Amino acid sequence: MREAISVPYFGASLKEWLFTTDHKKIGILYLSTAYIFFLVAGFFGLIIRFEQTSPGIQLVQPDFYNYLLTGHGAVLLLWWAIASHIGGFGNFLLPLMIGAKDVAFPRLNALSWWAFFGASVLVLLTLIPGNHIKMMWTGYPPYSASGDAGVTALYVFIIHLVGVSSIATAVNFITTYIKMRAPGINFWNTNMFVHCLIAANVIQLVGVPSLAGAVTMLLLDKYLGTNFYNPAKGGDPLLYQNVFWFYSHPVVYVQILPVFGFFSEIVPTFARRPLFGYKSMIFAVWGITLLSFEVWIHHMFVSGVPDWARVIMSYTTILIAVPTGIKIFNWIGTLHGGAIILRSPMLYALGGIFMFLIGGLTGIPNAMVAIDLGISDSLFIVGHFHYVLGMALTLGLFGAIIYWFPKMTGKMYPENLGKVSFWLTFIGANLFYFFQMVVGMLGNPRRYPDYPPIPEWVTLHNIQTVGALILGLGVLVFTIGILKGLFAGEKAPDNPWQSQSLEWQIPSPAPVDNFGEEHPKVEPDYHPYKYGAPPVF
Repeated sequence: MREAISVPYFGASLKEWLFTTDHKKIGILYLSTAYIFFLVAGFFGLIIRFEQTSPGIQLVQPDFYNYLLTGHGAVLLLWWAIASHIGGFGNFLLPLMIGAKDVAFPRLNALSWWAFFGASVLVLLTLIPGNHIKMMWTGYPPYSASGDAGVTALYVFIIHLVGVSSIATAVNFITTYIKMRAPGINFWNTNMFVHCLIAANVIQLVGVPSLAGAVTMLLLDKYLGTNFYNPAKGGDPLLYQNVFWFYSHPVVYVQILPVFGFFSEIVPTFARRPLFGYKSMIFAVWGITLLSFEVWIHHMFVSGVPDWARVIMSYTTILIAVPTGIKIFNWIGTLHGGAIILRSPMLYALGGIFMFLIGGLTGIPNAMVAIDLGISDSLFIVGHFHYVLGMALTLGLFGAIIYWFPKMTGKMYPENLGKVSFWLTFIGANLFYFFQMVVGMLGNPRRYPDYPPIPEWVTLHNIQTVGALILGLGVLVFTIGILKGLFAGEKAPDNPWQSQSLEWQIPSPAPVDNFGEEHPKVEPDYHPYKYGAPPVF
């Protein structure tokens, strides 16, 4: 037993990794899997972009194009945008930030990982010709119930397994926070990442069953002949859309709330100032959580829903911009008067906040029915959500990887590669998605592999492809940085950023038993953002 404890958690054998119940190992397993799938889905995205560079069919047939779109969307949303920061960073950081030895139910945590792994295997099966799923990540009937949509059962089982993993994780994390905090850690001195993580898991707990129900009825319609969504036999396809979006709009906040947590950890550390408006930030996070279930119909403004429903959801959609704006104001307030240090995690955090701001501002018109009717299903929508979710989230995650790299590996991420990858990613993403919104405003619809040879459209698509190549190069440099840091990185000190947060008060990499047998001693005036003096790094 003593020998096992003396082995650093990341130096364990393959068997120990596969059968582990250690929250840190499980977090890294989630993060590694999500990153590999992110690279594959990004490659799918590059093929989609190359196909659209010029009018006409260039590289792939429309049927395969549908598969690429489905895989790109589903994998980025479910693997990269949820599993990486909830399964990955949530597992690694939650016990460390609250002074706990592990999560409340370690074996349930391992089961969550294996359910997620099972879903990952099913995704790999869709790569086999004949197993392609082609109904987009939304799986709308009646198309998804037809033979042209591919193997709908695989889509449904993937959702089921990811759902099992998500619910088990949510139960575990919420219980861990309520029951396992170290004495002295309370609601008002908890890290913002933990607040955001718990709020996201409350959404998961309430919302995932509705998605599971929606796709289960889809499975029954296609394979057992029921008629939940078949209008020819009394069913209603809009029933699916309502149940689907009841969860799938709040899931936007499941994906972005933990990233807000990353920003809130990184910005005070590198501005050397307490997080401005900490308590208002907590109220904002829980306000978003509550309102997130009151806006789903804005995804269905063109679906023939009643006017009164469109008006109500238009108001609630605009209302949710208020707590969102509070957070951006607070991050800027934290920077004001700070001794700002532009290390690569800070660059990624500031870049992510900028991308979210652009995505948020371009989202407000979508909340207005009169405008949304004109731009719905255009590439403007695609550019908008790649700003607000795709790149704000990715920049936040990249910053988080560099920031906590020392605590996970005991090595430093190469700073020069961090800065180069940031500028490439930031410039490439803005070239790509800004002009994608412009071509959408000019009327280019989404989801089609081909478009008419309109000169303005062709020029704008060419610019997007240049942006995508620069963005892809940025991701490649970032990945090289991970490998270089792992195998040849400089040894990390215990607290390289001189953070006040609990996870930085233990050795790097984190010991197998975190804080030892006892809870850490938390001083009465402890706060994770109690900054003042400039750092020496």
